[in-house]
Amino acid sequence: MPRVAVVRHTFGLPSEPFVLSQARAFSRWEPVLVSRDEVPADVAAGLPSHSLVDASGPRAAALHTAGLASGPLTTALRSLRVDAVLAHFGFEASCALPATRRAQVPLATVFHGVDATTSRTGLLRARHVSWATYARRSRALAHRGDLFLPVSDHLRQRVLGRGFPADRTVTHHLGIDLDTLPTADPVPGTVVHVGRLVPKKGHATLFRALTGMPGVRLTCVGDGPLRADLTALAADLRLDVEFTGVLDHAATLDRIARSSLLCLPSTTGPTGDQEGLGQVLLEAGALGLPVVATRHGGIPSAVVDGATGLLVPEQDPDALAAAIRRVLERPRLATELGTNAVRHVRENFDVRVQTARLEELLDGLLDGSTR
Repeated sequence: MPRVAVVRHTFGLPSEPFVLSQARAFSRWEPVLVSRDEVPADVAAGLPSHSLVDASGPRAAALHTAGLASGPLTTALRSLRVDAVLAHFGFEASCALPATRRAQVPLATVFHGVDATTSRTGLLRARHVSWATYARRSRALAHRGDLFLPVSDHLRQRVLGRGFPADRTVTHHLGIDLDTLPTADPVPGTVVHVGRLVPKKGHATLFRALTGMPGVRLTCVGDGPLRADLTALAADLRLDVEFTGVLDHAATLDRIARSSLLCLPSTTGPTGDQEGLGQVLLEAGALGLPVVATRHGGIPSAVVDGATGLLVPEQDPDALAAAIRRVLERPRLATELGTNAVRHVRENFDVRVQTARLEELLDGLLDGSTR
């Protein structure tokens, strides 16, 4: 069985259940988690793992992130005897690139959104070390990387626009684990939003859309730098809003399952950052929940407008309000959208089916047909 190193600086982030879900769905390839940071046992959950900080120390891990030392990762790839590297995000791929070349293993890169849409200036101004490494090495990654896997057609176009080769850039949906979903038990008049409290997620537009809907309760799952501002705005608008803070994946799914509608009114961020796909939209759809979102980034790949949900323009609270009212006030429409969404997700976004396709792409790296 060939072995793939699944590379992410930090595993187990609440907003990224899809990374580990994909790793656990491998059947013909053996995954090993390779991380810069420590991988807690409960996060690895039985998967083999390797931590640069544990194996080589904090200084080596920091130099790896800055793109100044490839030795520790090279040693790890060789000792683990991996046949390919699957890096989640362009940031990880750019840091890993020299080591994969030295260890002579092919490198596949999954692009999730921020890494394909944020401007170079935005990457540098963010003051994240790995983002600066990516900004510096993106051309080298495009030239020397073996396979590029944006999670939506929209991201594929953005990646191609940055000089990545069309013959090695393939849209690949990660999928979701359909066997771990709770049973839907929606409470009437409830809306849920899942996402970090940052400008891209469109909370302020949603709040303004709900001002004319007394009796509607909104739950915001997530945390971020806009927490205080959004709390004050909700109070000023006299909205019934619950801010849950960060929840683990199971608790997040439970909040979605108990809502009547999921709303994700994402907007292009100040640095150009856009949604890659919107995994939470797929989770809601798999639960039979109608969704209202914006016609933004890769969202149209997850939501079929008028069939599995309703899409509206970005930053348009009136259009958003009209769409939310349509769903909440027309039970038959809500049921129809939810039923269609279940079918759409099961047919196109089952993590096991998608990961089997990924394994075929990785097979191509070994026999040279992908490169």
